Amino acid sequence: MGEGREFDVIVFGATGFTGRLVARYLARHARAGSWAIAGRSEEKLMELRADLAGESLEAGGLSMIQADVSDGGSLRALARRARVVCSTVGPYALYGEPVVEACIEEGADYCDLTGEMDWVAEMIERHHEAARHKGVRVVHSCGFDSVPSDLGVLLMQQEAIARWGRPAGQGKYYLWQARGGFSGGTIASAAETVERAAGDARVRARLSDPYALYPSGELPGPDGQPQDLVKYDREIGAWTGPFMMARVNEKVVRRSNALRGFEYGREFTYGEVVRMGPGVGGALGGWAMTLGLGGMVAGLAFRPGRWLLKRFVLPKPGEGPSEQVRKRGCFRTRVYGWKEVGLRGGERVEVEIGADQDPGYGATSLMLAESAMLLAEGREAVSGGLPRGGVLTPASALGETLIERLRSAGMIFRVL
Repeated sequence: MGEGREFDVIVFGATGFTGRLVARYLARHARAGSWAIAGRSEEKLMELRADLAGESLEAGGLSMIQADVSDGGSLRALARRARVVCSTVGPYALYGEPVVEACIEEGADYCDLTGEMDWVAEMIERHHEAARHKGVRVVHSCGFDSVPSDLGVLLMQQEAIARWGRPAGQGKYYLWQARGGFSGGTIASAAETVERAAGDARVRARLSDPYALYPSGELPGPDGQPQDLVKYDREIGAWTGPFMMARVNEKVVRRSNALRGFEYGREFTYGEVVRMGPGVGGALGGWAMTLGLGGMVAGLAFRPGRWLLKRFVLPKPGEGPSEQVRKRGCFRTRVYGWKEVGLRGGERVEVEIGADQDPGYGATSLMLAESAMLLAEGREAVSGGLPRGGVLTPASALGETLIERLRSAGMIFRVL
């Protein structure tokens, strides 16, 4: 699919906060002439092209494409010109499906950075079979949600199989360290998800179902809901708290396991938490974070609360952390795998994933751009045995090859 296309990658939504970061990354790392920027406003596209000219001599001649999610013809024309459409236009529940449909119709692969799992479940239900039939790879969640989780578990299980001859029975992800900021687009997506859940029982059901992304007809495994309180974890000697993205990442990891032929085992259990630290300070920090997250979700669930948060607290769409904040940012995560189910003692493997950039924007733009470039290289560029099409995940679409690519780009993927 995608042979003879004008561009390897088209960044749709390139003038938004994250889209600009992805475009800047491509200006520094992609082959000149192999990619283009797309969006609704010609004026903003021209401003971005002028800005990118400082990153790369070739960027001054960067191709621009006008397209709008309300104009299906413009989206299909865009998809016909690309091997891969990389979309940063969210909230995806409002604006994402027309782009996915256009890519499937025109035979272009697709990737994004969504964390809206109810919408992803809808895309699987509506478009997986069509994408699979046409050999189009639709790859959601190619940023901090959910590449470190998805590829971290893959690396952990490969080490377990090499060491024990079988996959780990239980896995756990610890957000060990993180420093960065939020953008208005991320907040808008979170607010849209909470608002839709408040008014739609189907959305609430998808969000609360640990196996909402499982393939149709597969029986769910043993996992329940993510950790929602503060707990002491003897394995790491520290308190842990709920991870706000666990309800996203855990679902993605489970779908990867299924799409990779249950490489991790049908009874594999998995959860994600934040490491808070030892002692009273760790416990208090965990409870403060838990109550803060609960308060924000409660505020977003009601119209007056959403208005107050958006008006006085949260960044506006198009806004985000400064370049200085992004450069000071970093993250480290660890994924533990135990040979047997049960966390106290026993044999385990441990891997670390991280980057010396803020997770939500610096590292996310790197992960999304590298995913798009790898998709553009075609199926022959990734390890064999992976699905040839469908609504996929990073580990089931790009797998080990993406791990190596991200290592080469400066990220940490290592066995400890």
